[in-house]
Amino acid sequence: MQPRNERTPRAIAVGAIWQGKKPRKEFTPSEPDSKLVILFSRVDVGGPWCLTDISKSDHAGLLDRIRGFESMTVYQVFSGNGLGKTYPLPLPNEQANDRLSELEYDDRDEINCLRIAGERRLYGFKEQSRFYALWWDPHHEIWPSRKKHT
Repeated sequence: MQPRNERTPRAIAVGAIWQGKKPRKEFTPSEPDSKLVILFSRVDVGGPWCLTDISKSDHAGLLDRIRGFESMTVYQVFSGNGLGKTYPLPLPNEQANDRLSELEYDDRDEINCLRIAGERRLYGFKEQSRFYALWWDPHHEIWPSRKKHT
């Protein structure tokens, strides 16, 4: 019987088969075809756009919309189709800028937004394929639009 630390001819042959092979698709979060993942680890629970103030019907709509977003790629959401947007900081709403400072997020260059329905928006920070939810904005106050939503 051979000692365990010696490689048998079969082990060498199997190892040679896998040399130089790469997976057809790597799972890296920086790829534009990665699915969007929405996380709530940075959500603001004490400010004026707190998610705990959401109505029951808005909550159901938000969860349904999140399910839809998570079936899409980052590119599909943020490709200029109105689903997701990126805004430069500072924001036009001074109260929102003040809250970003309180939360120590004022060192960022941009903030992201997901359109949920009508005026309703979920703001947060997109980092590669991850969207970290921050604020629930049911009245489109953080970055007001010139258009009237229905």
